[in-house]
Amino acid sequence: MKLRNIFIFGGLLAGMALTTACDDQLSALPTQSKVEGNVVVDQKSAIAALNGIYYQFAQCKVDNYGVHSTGCAQLYEIYPSDISGVIAYYQGPYMFETHGGQGFETYGSFFLGPFYSQMAAINGVIGQVENADDSWFSGDKKTEILAEARCMRAIVNYNILRYFGYSWDIDSPCGNILRMVPSTSRNLACPRSNVKETYQAILDDLDYAIRECAETSPNHYVNKWVAMGQKVRVLMARGQEGDYAEAAKLAKDIIEQGPYQLEAHTTDIFHSVGLASEEVMFGVKPQNRGGQQTSVMEAYYYRNSAQFNYTDNFYALFEGDPRKEELALEEKRQKLVYEFDDAGNLVGNHYEDVVTTTVCKHFKPTAIVANEVSESQYMMRLGEMYLLRAEALARTNQLEDAKGLLKTVMGHAGITDFSELEAVGNTDEFMKVYFEEFLKNLFCENGADFDLMFRMPKELVAAFNPEYYDAAGEQLFGKAVFAIPADEFKNNSLLPKSAQNPGYATY
Repeated sequence: MKLRNIFIFGGLLAGMALTTACDDQLSALPTQSKVEGNVVVDQKSAIAALNGIYYQFAQCKVDNYGVHSTGCAQLYEIYPSDISGVIAYYQGPYMFETHGGQGFETYGSFFLGPFYSQMAAINGVIGQVENADDSWFSGDKKTEILAEARCMRAIVNYNILRYFGYSWDIDSPCGNILRMVPSTSRNLACPRSNVKETYQAILDDLDYAIRECAETSPNHYVNKWVAMGQKVRVLMARGQEGDYAEAAKLAKDIIEQGPYQLEAHTTDIFHSVGLASEEVMFGVKPQNRGGQQTSVMEAYYYRNSAQFNYTDNFYALFEGDPRKEELALEEKRQKLVYEFDDAGNLVGNHYEDVVTTTVCKHFKPTAIVANEVSESQYMMRLGEMYLLRAEALARTNQLEDAKGLLKTVMGHAGITDFSELEAVGNTDEFMKVYFEEFLKNLFCENGADFDLMFRMPKELVAAFNPEYYDAAGEQLFGKAVFAIPADEFKNNSLLPKSAQNPGYATY
């Protein structure tokens, strides 16, 4: 199959990528890419267009070895965890370990480009399917396709908000540039919405998806339950009156009524069971089924060399935890150490022998090889719903129920000593245990650790990663999100310089 040219406007990919339908894989290579014109002419072509959304979401590509691969490990796993302070580049300091540094200026396009590409594909599907003749579709298929696309639009808009917007401040003007219609050369100019408006747009899409999505699907596609799970995430991030109670109820419905079950041992999901696990609600399959894809493994462990290690603060959380042996490999290697003078100027460097802790969540420390399990990625798991429900209950003073949920999750992770959790007597004490378990359970998974830092108590976040607060204890969350890229200002006539995130250069 041939990948044709995609319409590009202002340096940002705006093409609507469409693919041929595939029965059991996330997507195939697209055979057609168009911005304007009719490509949906029947149900089959509508499903093909829908598959194109997943193709974009998974960042499918031909890698350096000529292998068709997914390429989203950095986008959804590695870089968010690096920002959070969970992992760090082995040579350090990397782009994002110092918040507000050059990486947050230069990597805005790395994130926003794929998100805009996904959004263009989604809006193209929605626009054409909405205008398609009802007689082309069997049963409720037209509405289900629209609901699935709107669920994906909510996911992408949430990604844009959390990486570029002030998601933690409902009153902030720093929301999304909400592109909600099919992309054309005439409508890419778009103003920036505020955070409140952005959350509402996301929730409107999710409410539609919850009502109209199919209840079941292969777990590399979204469905009603995934839409509900995404709404839980959004409500927890927004944190307004009534949000925690609603999030707790939605998570309960998923846990008790959904078709998912916690894996007997959580680590098995990543090391042996993969997307076949009944705990996985939404995941990304490897693009190549012949075992040739290595893009995920090499993002973490390139050519037998670890690229990322656990930070000292994060690794310390595993003391006495059985996951320490399951998720980390201690290796001796040389580390480049930079030398600075008293004024902070770089004056030299040298190598030192160090013991590093290689990140081995997606492959076994004893068998660092690429296979279909190691190449799979996890966008949503039932375990996250248990944890988010526990947090929501704790925030609404239902501490004993929250402790019970957390104990269940910890038990499936192999924990047998619950004395610290059982001794918890108030919400603050609970949040400490919860914070640590959430990080250990969900690091390097769809930016869950990144989200956590914006809503946890100040003392926990500041102690774990001081980059989030200054010496006076003032939050520096704005330095943990990306600058809007220069090309957006250059080509978007409705975006004034004042719309840039505070602290970053205007263009």
